[in-house]
Formats: sequence, structure tokens, C-alpha cells
Amino acid sequence: MPVAANPRVKDANQALKGLLEANGIPDKVYNEDPSSVKQIEMFLFNYSKIQSLDNFTGLTSLFIAQQAIPEMEGLETLVQLEQMWLAETNITRIKGLDNLVKLQKLYLYSNRIKRIENLGHLRELTTLWLMDNEIEEITGLENLHGLTHLNLAQNKIREIGSSLDAQTGLIELNLAGNELWSFKDLLNITRAKALRKLAFNDPDFGDNPVCELCNYQTYVFFHLQQLTHMDTIPIPDEGKQLAEATYMKKKMYYNMRIKTLKRNTTNINRKGKDAFLERKEALNLNLAAIIRQQKDLERVLFAVEHQGKGGLNGAGGVEDLSSDLRDPDAIKKKLKLLKEAVESKTREMEGTEHMMKSIKSQVCSISDYNTSRLIVELETGGNIRLEDGKPSDVWYSSCVDLVNSRFFQGDFQPYGISDLKVVRVTRIHNRFLRNRFEERLEGLVDTR
Repeated sequence: MPVAANPRVKDANQALKGLLEANGIPDKVYNEDPSSVKQIEMFLFNYSKIQSLDNFTGLTSLFIAQQAIPEMEGLETLVQLEQMWLAETNITRIKGLDNLVKLQKLYLYSNRIKRIENLGHLRELTTLWLMDNEIEEITGLENLHGLTHLNLAQNKIREIGSSLDAQTGLIELNLAGNELWSFKDLLNITRAKALRKLAFNDPDFGDNPVCELCNYQTYVFFHLQQLTHMDTIPIPDEGKQLAEATYMKKKMYYNMRIKTLKRNTTNINRKGKDAFLERKEALNLNLAAIIRQQKDLERVLFAVEHQGKGGLNGAGGVEDLSSDLRDPDAIKKKLKLLKEAVESKTREMEGTEHMMKSIKSQVCSISDYNTSRLIVELETGGNIRLEDGKPSDVWYSSCVDLVNSRFFQGDFQPYGISDLKVVRVTRIHNRFLRNRFEERLEGLVDTR
């Protein structure tokens, strides 16, 4: 009785046959010396998994594209592999590359990968393409010190941070079509001294929100002057010179404003100190006079209480004193008043000193606050700006009315608060948020 063929074996044989035919590999080569095959492509058939590659141990290049492959598997024996394309498939995780230590170029674009992982052992890797995936963070590249070409376009990356600090030899970087929005975050790329080609905007993948901000190119050109190409376009020397001149003018303008602010702060503190020293001198004179009077009365009291036992020093005696200075009780009452006066002047001096320190602290705090505002404007290329309102401004009144309308006395009674008063309104001009608002608004409003 004939034994029925195993369906799995039959499918594997058909897949292998199709693979050999598609790559023009004779059966004789496969049967006698499959390790001599250096390159294989898998894209003409609907493969559901990576298979039939175990015997091709000498393979150096593997190309797999447009297949419904859910996992990276079947690559364990390809220890000589130097280049691999696994693109336009359904893979969601990077794995199965443990034995591929000779891999130099890895192309994993147009998949469903959510995280960069399991690549730390690929020390010879120089090129990595991960565009058109679902990556949210740049991670897992710390050990890839030889990386020179990195493409992470069209993902969901919102921040660069220190994630590329280990890539000191990086020459080309593409981050187009992500969600980068901060000029300050872009400064993290300045540590990549070897970088020559950089893209935040690409005709194939789109741009980042940061590209819509004012002075975008000026900011990047100035801080990354070693670049030769920006957003896929060569950078002329004139462009770099113009960017440097523009940025230096902006920097000089803000530095002058900061220096003026600091100079005014110093002048205010100096005038406050002069007024404090003047007031302190006057208080010291008054205090010294009161203390002298107190000492004189104490001597008089001693003489009155010890008549005939020494009396007052000098030619005069007790009998030479006025009648009100012969009564010990009257003298003690005056001494009490003088003592209270001394304590009052001492408290006033301490209060004046405390007030001086408080005013100095407030002035320095206001100066630091305004300085930080100017620095924010400079670092954001003017895309974030703070404006203090005046009561005559329409938007000032609107903000005050809004705050007052949200205040309910009953909610604050347990805290002893019965009312509120708006003393300052600051308007924040944020071009990034404005662009995002307008983009959302266009999506909600039918403009047809």
C-alpha cells in the first residue's frame, strides 16, 4: 500500500524548486555545492516564511521583498551573510540575527517594526535602513560604533536626545517624516562630527514639524557647518555664510539685551544698597544717642539710690539734679521707655536689612526670569516668544475675564481665600503649537 506524501514536505520541495528557478540556480549546483551560491532573491512567489535557505551557507547577499512574512526566522546557517534586504513584509520584531556577525548592510524598511533591538552584536554593521516602520524611540544602537549610514525616515520618533552619541562615525542620517519639533533637540546631532548628509525633510517621506518653524535652515546650517547636503539638497558655501551671519546677528542682539538686563539689575541693587546703608547709618546714630541717654540715666539712678555712699562723680551731687531726676520711680519709667526705644530701633534695623535682602532676591529673580525668556527665544529661533500684556490690550481683558469666570468662592473657602486678583497676563507665541492647531482645524473644517 503506497504511503501518502507529507503535505509539508511537498510544500517545502515546491518552495525550494521555485526559489532555484527564480534565481537561476541549477539543480546540479544545489545538489553538489550549494555553498557556492552567493546571492539569492525572494520576491516572485508569495512566501509565508523564510525557508529553504539552510544549505546555502556561503550566501553573502539575501534579498526578500513584498512577502507576507510575519517573523524573521530560518537565518541561523547564513553565517557569511554581509547584506540583507527584508523589506515590505509583515515583520514586527527584529530577531534571528544572532549568527550573522559578518553583516555589514541591513535593510528592514517598510515593515511593522516597533522597536530597534537585538542588533548590538552586529559590530561590523555600517548601513541600517529602518524607514517606514512604527518606531517611536531611537534605542538599541549603543554598540554599533561602526555605523555610517542610518535611515529612520517615516517613523514616529519625537525626540533624538543622546541616542546617537555612540555613532561618532555617522556620515549620513535621514530622520524625515517623523515627529521632531524642537530646535533644542536638534542640537544633539552636533556631537556627530563626521556627519555630512542630514535630512529632516525628504520628498519621498515628508518632513518633521520642526521644518515648518521660522529660521529652520539657518539654525541647522549654523550649528552643523560640516554638512554638505541638507534635506537631500547640496549646501552651497553662500548658504552657510548667510546662515552664520544671520545667526550671529540674532545672537548679538539677544546678548546685548541680556547684558543690558544684567547691568540694570546691578544698578538697581547698588542703589538699593546705598539707600540701605544710608538708612542704616541714620538708625545707628539714633540708636547710639538713645543708648547714651540710657547709660546716663542708669548712672543717675545709681547715684540717687546710693546717696551719701559715693554720689555722682564730679563736682555736683544729687541735690544739683532736677526734681524729676530725684525720684527713682520716674527714672525707672524713663529707662523703660529708652529700653523699648532701643529694641524698636534694633527691630527696625533688622527689618530694613531683611527688606534689603528680599528686594535684592526679587530683583535677581526677575532678572533671571527675563534672561531665561530671552534665551528661550534665541534657542528656538524666535518660534517661542513671551509677551507681557497691558490692561489696554483686548486679549489681556479676555484672559482676566476668563480666570474670574472660573473662580468659585465656595471651592476656596476652606483655604481662607475669598477672592482673586490677576496682576499679570503673559501671552505665549508658540509657532509649533499654532501650526499643529491650524493643521487639526483644517482637518475638522470642510473647506470645499
